[in-house]
Amino acid sequence: MNYETFLFTRNQRRDFTAFIRPKDLTNKEVSTIASALNYVNDISDLTLDWPALYCFPIGEYVLLLRHYDSGRTHAGRNVGILEGIAVKRTRARHFSLAVPHFMAHQHELLDISGRVEDIESINVQNSDEYPWPDVQAVEATEGGADELVNDFVARLGEDRLFIPFDEDGRSMLMSALSDSRLPALYFAFGTNSDVLKRLHQSEITVDIVSYFNTTTPSLRNRETNEISSELTDYVSRSPRLRGKKSTPKEKENQSAEDVEFLPTPRQAKADTRKRPLGENKLEQYTANDADMLTPRQMARKQAELEKAITDDHDQEPESTRSWLGQLIARLLGRK
Repeated sequence: MNYETFLFTRNQRRDFTAFIRPKDLTNKEVSTIASALNYVNDISDLTLDWPALYCFPIGEYVLLLRHYDSGRTHAGRNVGILEGIAVKRTRARHFSLAVPHFMAHQHELLDISGRVEDIESINVQNSDEYPWPDVQAVEATEGGADELVNDFVARLGEDRLFIPFDEDGRSMLMSALSDSRLPALYFAFGTNSDVLKRLHQSEITVDIVSYFNTTTPSLRNRETNEISSELTDYVSRSPRLRGKKSTPKEKENQSAEDVEFLPTPRQAKADTRKRPLGENKLEQYTANDADMLTPRQMARKQAELEKAITDDHDQEPESTRSWLGQLIARLLGRK
């Protein structure tokens, strides 16, 4: 059994590119992966020592990849790296048994960029095939969720497992992946709901989820996202999430229904043009919206917002302005 590798990133010569790719992975599939992971707006907390980890099927392959900040920048923005291995779907079950081993040895087996001498001079190429390593069973360290994993075994068809994005959560992930009672599992460890929605558009679903702000291990219904069970007395033993307060947007992502479709970038851009201004004419565009607009379009949008605010003031009823003017005059007169 062999595996292939892939390396997606950008350098100063090329935009985001599949520099190394499995030979049967299509351009459309590369685009699906890249556009999904692009919904992680801030990758600065994802490092080579602590990357996000994904495993899912696409096209003819099952992929195991890691996503992290390369430490390089372009036009003031951090440049991410997607790298990992690909195995043909016909070997999916055998591969699933080896995933814990690959994750435990990711610094050697998934370090595709480390095999490239100079990222600035690399050319686009198909991956070589590599012989299967001597895979050893991996025993996960105690993660404090044995009972939840047992429930997951019984409810796999109805529920997904949600785990924290910390050392304990990673231990729980390894424990579930190593459980012989479970079939091949797909996961997104270190992600957000927008990424999962984009993958779902391409009929890619995962069984184990770890949002960046997930703090409590739980089982959630696959259809409704309602909590079926959770470890209410769980206390993280790792420092990554202790005392971390979720922003309103993060809380929204944590509770969002991850089966809800997300529009494509082209649809989102069209929606932005058609979208009516809010009641207060102060609608703000998200980071994703801004990424889709050219500088000229952004300037036009800003001008429209400023004009809308002015129009609001001009449309204020005459009686209201007169009443306010009289009140201010009286107050000044008293002084």
